[in-house]
Amino acid sequence: MSSKYQNESLELPILSPSMMSQRGKRKSSSIDNITPSTSVSQDLDSADQNNDYPNEKKMKPSSSSRDEMESKSPSDIRLYMENTFDVRRSFITIEAPTIAMIKETYPCLFIDKELLVEFQRVTDLDIDHTIQEYCVKYASGIIDLSRNYPGSSGILQQASEVKEENVALRQYWDMVTALCLLPMLMRENLTEMVYEIGSMEEPDPKGRIVPMLLSKGPIFKSDEFFLVAEEQIVQEFEEFTIAFAALFSAYWVFNMQYPRTLTNTYNFIQKGILHIRDSYPIPPVSKQLVQRLQKWGRVTDGKAKRR
Repeated sequence: MSSKYQNESLELPILSPSMMSQRGKRKSSSIDNITPSTSVSQDLDSADQNNDYPNEKKMKPSSSSRDEMESKSPSDIRLYMENTFDVRRSFITIEAPTIAMIKETYPCLFIDKELLVEFQRVTDLDIDHTIQEYCVKYASGIIDLSRNYPGSSGILQQASEVKEENVALRQYWDMVTALCLLPMLMRENLTEMVYEIGSMEEPDPKGRIVPMLLSKGPIFKSDEFFLVAEEQIVQEFEEFTIAFAALFSAYWVFNMQYPRTLTNTYNFIQKGILHIRDSYPIPPVSKQLVQRLQKWGRVTDGKAKRR
């Protein structure tokens, strides 16, 4: 870390018992010990040579500095977020603040695609591109494997209808369909990840602790997806695929544990799609789907070559 950030401390409010009950479980700081990419490290070094953002603003922006950041250009905001990355990771992984505290301290983390960019700073992976690339290759396989599963017909029917309405977006809807089918293939429940509310209903994060999405109306017809966690509306998205990537990113950006009810699905995304390894083995059901899709891919490639 740059010497200009050393010996700084964060003044944080003490968590009351009621606040503790509204927090998702955090990973231990040793689990999330991933160093930033070379480009981020270089940006941090170069930050020592300018005074665009004084030390106190890097650590905990005041109300006036938040207003100042809102007036900055997207490139200035991105530079600010890169320059404060090391300090922010220490704040999140060591101090274990609530999401409300993080939002108060770093409001720019909750705009546009900054959650996805922060995930890339942590893992050196472009999550949106990687998931899209995986779905281009395997979405049809996920859809084929799910056809005989109880409960898949509703998702498949909605997908079929929306694809007929707009053939040009067929690949996109195949991607959405595959992502929605993953929990079912993992013997888990999609509604634990994405919960549909009425199209005229206001999203209510009360009682929702772990990150999840609220869809205003059916997933295949909605353009309003709300990422909620710790009884907070974290951010709103128009596209499902971006919202889905932000949902997974939230667990890493906020250093939170996957809920037990979705451990197979999230481990499949982490290790089967993104290829992020850790000290824990991939769950058997997740590993089985990885192998089935690899076999499906080999069979599909073989048929294509024989044509």
